Amino acid sequence: MTNHATQSMAFVAATLCCIFLLHETESPRIKYLLWAAIGLFLFNIFFISTARSGYIALPVAAIFAVGSIYGYRKLPHILALATIVILAFGLASNTLQERIKLALDEQANYQTSNNETSVGVRMIFYKNTLELIQAQPWFGYGTSSFKPIYSAHTASKYQDWRAVSTGDPHNQYLFIWLENGLFGLVLFFAYIYIGIRQGLKNPPYGAIAASFLIAITASSLFNSHFKTYAEGYMLAFFLGALLTRPANSNLSTV
Repeated sequence: MTNHATQSMAFVAATLCCIFLLHETESPRIKYLLWAAIGLFLFNIFFISTARSGYIALPVAAIFAVGSIYGYRKLPHILALATIVILAFGLASNTLQERIKLALDEQANYQTSNNETSVGVRMIFYKNTLELIQAQPWFGYGTSSFKPIYSAHTASKYQDWRAVSTGDPHNQYLFIWLENGLFGLVLFFAYIYIGIRQGLKNPPYGAIAASFLIAITASSLFNSHFKTYAEGYMLAFFLGALLTRPANSNLSTV
C-alpha cells in the first residue's frame, strides 16, 4: 500500500466490511467501535488521501452494499443519506475540493497545456485509444498489443508530451476493448456480472465481495484497477476469501 490510490481502495474495502459487520452484530459496544472505524476510514479517504479513486468508488460501493444488506426498497433513503454525507464531506474537506478543482482545470486545459498532468494525460489516452478502437472495434488488436499499437499511433501524431508511450490508458474497459475487441469487452462484463451474482447468493460474506467488486468496477473508469498489481491482488484476495465455501457445502452452479 505504497501509494494513495491503493491506500484509498484498501480503506474502501475496510469500510464495506464495517458496514456488513454493523448488520451482523447485536452488541452495542461493537456497533460503536464499528461506527468509529467507519468514521476513521472515511476521514482518511476524503480528508487525507489525495487519491480521487476513493471519491468515486466508495459512494457507489456503499450504496450497493447497504442496498444488498438491507433491501433495495429502501434505496431512496439510502441515496438521500449518501448524498447528504457526500455533500457534507465535499463542503468540509479542503483536500477533496482542491483535488476536484485540479481535475476540472486539467481536463479543461489539457489541449493547450505545455506539461503532462494527471487528468490531461488521461484525456489524451482516451482520445487516442478510442481512435484505435474505431479502426478495429470487433476483435481488437490482440492480447498484449496495447503498448506497441498505442505508441506507434501517438508517435506519428505528436512531438510533445502527448506522444508519451503507455501500456495502460487508465480505463480498464478501453484497455480490454482495444486488445480484445467488443467480444472481449462483453466477456469482461460477463465476468463482473457472475462475480456480483455469486457474491449476492453466497452468504454470509459474499455481499462484501460483490460490493468491493463494484468499487473496483467504478474506479476502473479512470484506472485499470483489475490489472494494476496492488489493487488487482487485493481484489483477487477479497473475492477468493469471501466467496470460499466450507469443504462440506454443496456447490451450486454459476
